[in-house]
Amino acid sequence: MSKKYSKILFIFLCIFFMINNVHADSLKQLKEKLARDEANKSALIAEQKAVERKIKAANSDVEYITKKIDDNENKIEESKEKIKELNKDIEDKQKEIDNLLSFLQLSKKDNVYLEYVFEAKTFTDFIYRSAIVEELTKYNDELIDHMYKLIEDNKALQKKLEKQIDQAEKDIDDLEDKLKKYDINLDSLAQDQVDVEADIKARKVMIASYEKLYKENKCKEDVDVSKCVKVPPTNKFVRPLVKGNVTSKYGYRYHPTLHYYRLHSGIDIGGNPTGTKVFAAAAGRVNKIVHKSSCGGNMVYIQHTLKGKQYRTVYMHLHTIKVKVGQTVDIYTQIGTVGGGESYDNCSTGAHLHLSVMKGWSGSTYYDPSNYFDIKNQVGFRFSSRW
Repeated sequence: MSKKYSKILFIFLCIFFMINNVHADSLKQLKEKLARDEANKSALIAEQKAVERKIKAANSDVEYITKKIDDNENKIEESKEKIKELNKDIEDKQKEIDNLLSFLQLSKKDNVYLEYVFEAKTFTDFIYRSAIVEELTKYNDELIDHMYKLIEDNKALQKKLEKQIDQAEKDIDDLEDKLKKYDINLDSLAQDQVDVEADIKARKVMIASYEKLYKENKCKEDVDVSKCVKVPPTNKFVRPLVKGNVTSKYGYRYHPTLHYYRLHSGIDIGGNPTGTKVFAAAAGRVNKIVHKSSCGGNMVYIQHTLKGKQYRTVYMHLHTIKVKVGQTVDIYTQIGTVGGGESYDNCSTGAHLHLSVMKGWSGSTYYDPSNYFDIKNQVGFRFSSRW
């Protein structure tokens, strides 16, 4: 992933249109990587712990920069909202002008101003009608002037937004420079990294499922998974819960249980008690299930082909899991129930669903779910249906 793309990924949320599918590993490659990781499991666990120590050491630097990033992200969102409001105001003014012009029939060749004035029966009526025409003309001119001012304000705000984005990118530069001193990178800041042991167990089950599908589809093991494992197509993601409210947004935050700054890799949806049904966000195939990870708890990963591109939705902190690896699902399939706060799950304090989005089959980078779901990346946002 390019440095430029990493910056815009974390700051400017519209960037998702620019990226296509991520390369998928073959079954053979997945097996080889699993074998290497199993052999080096102790080293990987030690490395994971070492990264945690480095992040803690870097936390004061990260905290300072991430506050600047948050401030600029808020300014960007405010500017975007103001631009939307200005566009709406301009549209309303244009309609008002059009309605006034239509009322006065100015598009016709006949001069309705003069007709209206000269239809006066008395001199007093003549003066009255002349005044009305003058006021209407003045009002119309003021409307047009106001609309042009709104357009100029909009242009100025667009330039301001561009400067804010530039500043946000510079903040990311500063953060990257700080992290280099501690030998860690941006992706290392993702808080919901699965335990090495839990991940290896989950990958074994995933590979066993792939082996079965490769055999059924008569694929050689060096064929990419995406070409052999069929995934039902879908056109959109829907909310996985019937109702809820956003309790924590995607982005950098001070972690409630780890007590230092990390990248919150998804959107937390609260407002539902433990045991509430969780559904698949779209048609797809379950390709990975993690049990009792110390940061994320029970997790379900579902592979999707959304408008011809590959994505994975991830559902964390589940109390129970109702699906199996390899199972095909649709939007009516219950994949589990809401959980959180379990004794083994050190990264949650209560019942909620953590929803994440990843691209491709084997990518490890998380993306802002609000780019794909009708859910705002805003604490307090509420919804009362899945659509």
